[in-house]
Amino acid sequence: MLKAGFAVEDITPEIGDEMPGGFSPRISTGVIDPLEARAAVFMVENQTIMVIGVDAVSLRFETVEAARTAIIAACGLPRRHILICANHTHCGGPANSVLGTEKNDRYLLKVVDGIAKAGIQAWKKAKPALLQFGKKECPGWAFNRRWLMTNGFHRTNPGKDYPDKLRPAGPTDPEVSFLLVKDSQGKPIGAIGNFTCHSTVFWEEQFTPDYCYYWQKALRKIYGEDFILVFTNGACGDINQVDFTNPNTKEKGMPHATSMGEALAQTAVDAIQNAPTEASPTLAWAGTDVELPLRIPSPEQLEADKALVDSPSEWIPAKWQARDRLLLAKEYLGKTTTLCPVDIYQIGPALIAASSWQPFCEYGLRLKQAAPERVVVAMLANGNVGYIPTAAAFVGGGYEPTLCRGSHHAPISGKLITDASLKLLALFA
Repeated sequence: MLKAGFAVEDITPEIGDEMPGGFSPRISTGVIDPLEARAAVFMVENQTIMVIGVDAVSLRFETVEAARTAIIAACGLPRRHILICANHTHCGGPANSVLGTEKNDRYLLKVVDGIAKAGIQAWKKAKPALLQFGKKECPGWAFNRRWLMTNGFHRTNPGKDYPDKLRPAGPTDPEVSFLLVKDSQGKPIGAIGNFTCHSTVFWEEQFTPDYCYYWQKALRKIYGEDFILVFTNGACGDINQVDFTNPNTKEKGMPHATSMGEALAQTAVDAIQNAPTEASPTLAWAGTDVELPLRIPSPEQLEADKALVDSPSEWIPAKWQARDRLLLAKEYLGKTTTLCPVDIYQIGPALIAASSWQPFCEYGLRLKQAAPERVVVAMLANGNVGYIPTAAAFVGGGYEPTLCRGSHHAPISGKLITDASLKLLALFA
C-alpha cells in the first residue's frame, strides 16, 4: 500500500541579496512571493522515492549532495532515490553563479537546510494515500524563444517587432503532466506538476518562484489551502512565455502569472479526471552517469576576453560573457570532460526522466516518444551542467550556445544524455 507525504520549507533570501538570471547582477528590494522547497515522498513496501522542487535558477552539485546527506541521515534513503529539481526562477536567490551574479555561501546554507527539512518532514508525514496520473495539453502559454532570421541565423528573444524574423527555430511542448496524491479518504493533499517553460514571467527586483507559485495558488482554490504542488520544469532551454507573433500582448507580471496558473490548474484537473486510482503503485529507480566533453576557450579567446574585461568599456552582455569565460577556464583548468547524472524515477504510471541539463525542447520531445503516456522530463535535476542546445542550434547561433559557464559542453552532449535516458527508459517498458 502506498504512503505519501508533502511538506514545504521557506528559503527566501535576505532582501539585498543578488538575484541571478540576467547578464548583470540585480539587487533584491523585496518579496512578491516566498521562495520555497516543496517535497513529496512516496513509499511502497521497501521502496521510497522523494521528489523536491526548489525555487532557484539552478542548483550546484554540492548543494544537492549536502541536502541529500542530511536527508539520508534522518530517513535512510538510497542517495539517488532523492530527486531535487530547480524550477529556474529568474527572481530567486544567489544559489548558483550565473554570469554577473556569484553564489552566496551564506544563502546556500539556508537552501541546503530548507531542502533537507522539507524532505525529512514529508517523510515523517507519510500516510496511506492514493495516486492518479494524467497528461493534457495547455496550448498558448509557452513559445519557442529562438527565431530563424532572414540571414539564416538564429536569434534568441528577437522582440515582437523585430523586422527580420521568419519563424520559430524549434518546437514547443504544451503538455501538462500531473501526478495527484489523495489521502485514504480521497482528499487531494499534493501533486507533482510538470510544464515546459522558462520561469521568466516576472523580471523584478523582488523575489518570487514565478508562474509555478500561481499554479499552486489556483490549485488551492480547487483542492484546499493546504495543497502542495511540487513543480518540475520540462525541457525549456529554448522555451519561454513570450508570444513573439503577437505585438499586442505583454506576457509578464502578476496578471499573466495568475492567468497562466489558472490555465495550468484547470488543465491538470482535466488531465486526471478519468485517470485510474492506484493504491499500491510501483516505485523504482534506474540511473547512470554520462561523461560529457567540454568546450574549452582557446588561448586567443581568453586573451581577447581579458582585454575586454580590463577595458573601461561599458558592461554590456558581451563583456559579462567574456568575464564568464575567464572564470570558466579557471574552474575547468586541466579538465576535458564532466559527469552528468541521468536518472529515471518510476512513481506508478509516471516515468520521470531527470537529468542535470537545461535541454532544448526537441530533446524532451524525443524522450517522451519512448512512452508518450508515461514520460515526464525534469530538467536541472540533481545539479546543473548548463544549457544543452541541439546540434542545429550551435550552427544557428544565438544566446544559448555562447561559450560561458552556463553553456560549455560540446554539441554531441545532447545526444549522449538523450541516448542514456532512452536506454534507461527501455528498462521500464
